Amino acid sequence: MKIRHSALTLFSCVLSFSGGFAQRADTLSVQEAIDTAIARNLSVTISQLDLSRSEARIREARASRYPALNLHSHYLHTPVPGYNELVTNGGEYGLQLSTSFPLYDGGLRSAIADQSFNGREQASLGLEKKKIELAFAAKTLCYDILLKQEELAIRSENVARLNDYISLLRQLRLGGTASASDVLKAQVDANSALVLLDESRQAWETSKLRLASLLGAPTGTMYDARELTGIDTNDIPGFSVESNPDYRLLLDEQRAASYDVAIAGAERLPTLSIQGDAGALGVTPDEFHQDFGYSVLLSLDFPIFTWGAVQNRIEQKEIVREQIRAQIELLRRELETEWRASLGDLQLARRNLANLSRSIADAEQNYLSAKSRFAGGSGSNLEVLDAQRLLVEAKLDYARSIFQLRSDLASLTKLSGRR
Repeated sequence: MKIRHSALTLFSCVLSFSGGFAQRADTLSVQEAIDTAIARNLSVTISQLDLSRSEARIREARASRYPALNLHSHYLHTPVPGYNELVTNGGEYGLQLSTSFPLYDGGLRSAIADQSFNGREQASLGLEKKKIELAFAAKTLCYDILLKQEELAIRSENVARLNDYISLLRQLRLGGTASASDVLKAQVDANSALVLLDESRQAWETSKLRLASLLGAPTGTMYDARELTGIDTNDIPGFSVESNPDYRLLLDEQRAASYDVAIAGAERLPTLSIQGDAGALGVTPDEFHQDFGYSVLLSLDFPIFTWGAVQNRIEQKEIVREQIRAQIELLRRELETEWRASLGDLQLARRNLANLSRSIADAEQNYLSAKSRFAGGSGSNLEVLDAQRLLVEAKLDYARSIFQLRSDLASLTKLSGRR
């Protein structure tokens, strides 16, 4: 909405007298605000670290496929008299390289590896979701700054109009057309308008501070939003539940739960492993040259009875998987409902914008008419004040409708999984 030159001049003057609080703020476009938020906000750094951790987990899972080599040493001394010398023979020492490798583990290592890859996919999706949320927050704050700025200009114009009207009333009072009560009533409205003007200025400054905080700027820094030229309400993104990051994250959680079931189920299966060592192992004080050697051990473990512990663990993991499956269906319905509701809100805001544009013209005509009638002696002061309030509300409603329209478009973009 365009504001007349006189109102903008007063608006600038009001800001110049607002003191040190209204400091100079850098002006950013909406896209610049989005890019800065993604580049500087610490929540993105946290998500990136989570992704790095998941990649390290993948490397760990890959390394577990290969046998590890360990160096083991020990020394045991048993004085005389001590333990039975047939068992201890005075002591023992060892210096060995050992290794072990599971030949069969019931699919445990494979499930852990799959789970680590799924974790990386979750972390990557979490990072993209955070960027989408930051883009939405940056857009909304920019739109809110523009709304608060427009409200401040409207209320500045209102104060100027009321002051002009009070001057007119004082002139009319000298001619006997207006009374002292008329002047006082108008002055009350002017005082209230000044309070609302100050509140609007405070809200505008607060919105700029919040945008700076979102953008990772130092405390006390302010960012202003660059004026937008128009609104393209036809640029509505396509929607698919499967493209929504929240939905995709739940699908990954379901896969993770399935891997947990497989890991728990592997406890019921036998494990076959091979172990080996080579080095020196002897009983002191024996001859050292006879103590070199190696050994190989093949072991098979088969769980027979665990009092139901393994089955209970499997049952718990299966319940978690079923819970996530229900959450997926619930989220699908919520997203579809939210999309339809946002579309309806967008259409309503679009209609309201057209109607409110006409209301402003009617309210301005009504104000001029009421003021002319009162100056001519055929109207009342209350009619003029009521017409002034109606004009202000019409302009504020129009500005808020623009904000709502932009916010609805931003919500649809976020739901579609875009920035």
